[in-house]
Order: sequence, then structure tokens, then C-alpha cells
Amino acid sequence: MTENLSPKQLSEQAEKAYREGKFSEAAQYFEAAARAYHAQGQTILAAEMWNNCGVAFVQMDKGEEAIRVIEPTLTLLQEQGDLERLGIVYGNLASAFEACGRYAEAQEAYLNSADILGKCWKGELRLYALKALSQMQLKQGKQFQALATFQSALEDASRLSLQQRLLKKLLEIPSKLLPR
Repeated sequence: MTENLSPKQLSEQAEKAYREGKFSEAAQYFEAAARAYHAQGQTILAAEMWNNCGVAFVQMDKGEEAIRVIEPTLTLLQEQGDLERLGIVYGNLASAFEACGRYAEAQEAYLNSADILGKCWKGELRLYALKALSQMQLKQGKQFQALATFQSALEDASRLSLQQRLLKKLLEIPSKLLPR
């Protein structure tokens, strides 16, 4: 299935399978692409493929397997100084931790993701990480913490949709009513 394909072709097949909801097939192709890129010495692309493989595992409710393939990429991306990918990987690792019910580790990873993405001026991706953290906090019954996290995400976002701008205005009302 994968022997005669280039890493790029493997990656394309993986993305196609992922889009079609064939997560097991996608994971196999992403893993093959990661190994092929690694064999060619393209470590950044190999790390990206392992990360994508982990995302496919999360979609299959295999959080521990996702953690196993995603975690090793953190060091590599830190060493390479690829902050954008590092921030994205932390976000995906957070969702894997969350899928396993490892909420403290998920929160730390979401915060690392948001921090790193903020440092490299990726506001929309940072917003996504904080929104995911806020949703996790809501599921845990931490409404005030979730509200504060989401409000923080909206404060720092450069471009907001109309719905997000309205929500931001609504969230500002309680703080204006409190005595100073």
C-alpha cells in the first residue's frame, strides 16, 4: 500500500483519508509518511506527520496512542525553533490528554499552546487553543474559569467574527457593573 509512494504522496493520501473520515487509514499513511520523511532527514516534516497521526488517533478515541506519537515531537520542534508548529503540537497534545481524562496535563498543554502561539503572532490559532481550554473547563463544571479563559481569548484576538465581537461586548458588561 505505501511502499512505492513518496513521503509527499503518503501525506496526500493521509490527508484525503482524514477528510473522508477514514481515521485508521489516515493514521497508517501519516505514520508511513513520518517514517519516510525521517529516512530522508526531513525531521520537521516527519514531526508534522507524527503530529497528524496523533490527531487521527484522537479522532478514533485512542488518546494514549496519540500522546505516544505526539510527545516526542515537542523536543524536536523546540530544538528546531519552529514555534508555530510547536504551538500547534501542544494544542493537539492537549486534546489527546483531554481525551484520556488527564485534565491537568491538558490544561497545561493548552496554556503552553496559547502562550507559544501568542509569541509568534498567531492570534487565530491562540484563540482556538484558549477556546478549547474554555470548553474543557465547562465540561468539568468550572464555569467561571471557562468564562475567564474565553474572555482572555477574545481580548487578545486581532480579528473577531461578528458573533465573537458581540460576545466580547456582552462579557464586558459584568466588569463595568462592579464597583471599582
